[in-house]
Amino acid sequence: MQKNFYSLITAIAALCAVSCDAITGCPADEANSYAKAIELTRKSVDGERFKIYSVSFMEMSELSNDLGLVTVKMVNKDDQAFSQSYYLSGLEPTDLREVQSVFESPEYETTVGIDLGKLSPETIAAQIAQAKTMLPEGHTFKSVGCYEIEEEVPAGMEHYNRNKVMGRQTASFTIRFTEDGKETESSAGKTSIIYYEGKATVNPDGSLSIEDN
Repeated sequence: MQKNFYSLITAIAALCAVSCDAITGCPADEANSYAKAIELTRKSVDGERFKIYSVSFMEMSELSNDLGLVTVKMVNKDDQAFSQSYYLSGLEPTDLREVQSVFESPEYETTVGIDLGKLSPETIAAQIAQAKTMLPEGHTFKSVGCYEIEEEVPAGMEHYNRNKVMGRQTASFTIRFTEDGKETESSAGKTSIIYYEGKATVNPDGSLSIEDN
């Protein structure tokens, strides 16, 4: 698991910098939040023009556990790949950004595409709940950093296609947690939050594998 240091002042500043309208009130570990995020994505992406090959549901700021941002990667019928982000708060979506073909060069016809209608908010929430039970003893869950579903697509350089299974879709997510009694560290008037991050991968049978970063 990865140990991280997050300035308490930075955390407060981040909350102050985000307007009240941008705070969604959608806990990143609850099914209703993912239902809203999936519906927002469905309404935002034109399924007649694009196939989605990656979707990431992210918290607005570290340790907030506020699900506020969805980023998708998609390919059009001209085999052009783009990424775009949508906000649950109702803020305007970002501009389309072209994806670097060196690492991802999907083709529309051969891309299976992630079917948003088949994503189950209840299943996602259950997976997160299961991961919470797998935390080390003496540690407390704080947030879900990101939940993502990705389809393996060709890269522009053959070197990056090693061990890929084209069309395979996998789900994974990061959870952030603190060690009880050791949540912060201070020096010279500065305080940082100390937290850990673990990655859970959903196996084909629905079980979870936890990776220590």
